[in-house]
Amino acid sequence: MTHTSAAPPAGPGYADGRYRIVIGVHLVLQRGDRVLLGLRSGTGWRDGHFHVPAGHLEAGETATACALREAREELGLALREENLELVHTVHHWTGVDDPRIQLFFRVRSWKGEPENAEPHLCARLDWFPLGDLPEPMVDYTADALRLYPQGIAFSCVGWPEQSRA
Repeated sequence: MTHTSAAPPAGPGYADGRYRIVIGVHLVLQRGDRVLLGLRSGTGWRDGHFHVPAGHLEAGETATACALREAREELGLALREENLELVHTVHHWTGVDDPRIQLFFRVRSWKGEPENAEPHLCARLDWFPLGDLPEPMVDYTADALRLYPQGIAFSCVGWPEQSRA
């Protein structure tokens, strides 16, 4: 399933006529049918919404290196790259900010217990059934968690209907 935009929004994400984009990296940790979610707090973006542990790609960093860093920073977990599986990609646009690519990596295995290592940014961390996610959820995260178990690897969230082919 692919969608194309007839006229992408202009903004600081466009340089030299080429599209530049922020990439978000998300961790999907599951225990059976339950997924680990945090309640955002003190971040300035979607505070009060549930979201998987996540962060943005930094300069010179691969997507998998970002996933390992975020697991360490947010959950106190040391992951191995070979235990990451890309399960869903979202092309996300809020209608305000530049569009983003959101990569969701399922963590196949880990050692230790995830902990809330950033309580100043996460009010709580808990396991929720995939089929009964809490409200409110970050929209594109809810979309990814609904679609990836169905084997759907890509979605667009937030784009106006007229932008979809």
